Amino acid sequence: MDNLVEWGQGQIKGWHSQAAKFLQEHEGSCLTNDLKHRATVQNRLAGICEDMCKEVGAYPQCAQCPGFVAPDSTPGVMTWDELLEHMDNLVEWGQGQIKGWHSQAAKFLQTHDKTEACTSEDMQHRVQLQNKLAGICEDMCKEVGAYPQCAQCPGFVAPDSTPGVMTWDELLEHMDNLVEWGNGMIKYWHSQAAKFIQQSVSKHLF
Repeated sequence: MDNLVEWGQGQIKGWHSQAAKFLQEHEGSCLTNDLKHRATVQNRLAGICEDMCKEVGAYPQCAQCPGFVAPDSTPGVMTWDELLEHMDNLVEWGQGQIKGWHSQAAKFLQTHDKTEACTSEDMQHRVQLQNKLAGICEDMCKEVGAYPQCAQCPGFVAPDSTPGVMTWDELLEHMDNLVEWGNGMIKYWHSQAAKFIQQSVSKHLF
């Protein structure tokens, strides 16, 4: 290990010396080439640092190496921190999408005259935009495992919590609907009967 450290230090000094000579020989118009070689030296130093870190058995505790990115400590497993980060990314992505759609909608409204001919098409695009936003909201709700608790999504209709089974609330609602439907049918029949009577009386009088 001491030999490795000494060898590494010697290599670094040699590269520093070569870099210094290179800088002395090239000036002014060679600035771009100079920066390129500087980046190459820096990348080589970073790679050697990680190799030495692995060699001495300290990997992945190599924070002292420039530009070091630690590997995933739980490959194939999503931790709570990773889940929360993923949720934040989803929220940020969703907000970006919404801003983009709002911007497109604003441009659409600016480029079209506010005339009666465009009103129908404008409403159609507004409905499509609203439906798109609602769909994305529900997709995000499912992604984070909150479905069907998605009341914050516009136009969200919760699925039947007891599919194939009629609860008391559903039965009472169905009975109310039947009563309302029956009242409507009775009114319609009364109206038809009244018209029929009027027509019959008119025929007999004339």
